[in-house]
Amino acid sequence: MLRLSRTAFAVLLTLSLIGCGYSLVGSGRGTLPPELKTVYVATFVNETVKVGLEQRLTEAVLRELSARARLKPVDSRDSADAELTGRLNSYDVMAVRFDEAGRAVEYQIQVTAKITLVDRISEKTLFEDPSFLFRQPYTVAPAAATYSDVETAAVETLARPFARSLVSTMLEGF
Repeated sequence: MLRLSRTAFAVLLTLSLIGCGYSLVGSGRGTLPPELKTVYVATFVNETVKVGLEQRLTEAVLRELSARARLKPVDSRDSADAELTGRLNSYDVMAVRFDEAGRAVEYQIQVTAKITLVDRISEKTLFEDPSFLFRQPYTVAPAAATYSDVETAAVETLARPFARSLVSTMLEGF
């Protein structure tokens, strides 16, 4: 009887663990319908004062989507299953660490964007974040001559992790 109870307990424990929903990040279906295969990424609208920010971030998102292979970016809106749009609402660079002479040696870059992914067939919104917030620390290179040099390098540093975070959030649902 005791042996039967232990076996039944082991079976129940195994079944409960199988059904708990654990899976490796990036290996699941995510939250998007499986029939979506292609996405058109419109150039983000830039409402910030940082010229060219929309181009850098849009290009980085396209590269990240291509690398993931879950949604294939296409050049034509008409041939896409879904459309991704973004509006860059704010861009801030703040000094967060200084050296002995009082010069900033580390900055924090912050971008806020409204992001929407829409199924083009049903016109259903698949993903929407009206205030997608991304922060990235940036250490200043000693050779940086001006604040403009720092900001240009900061945008380059920001683009890839911004895209990685956005695509992960969109595809994996967190």
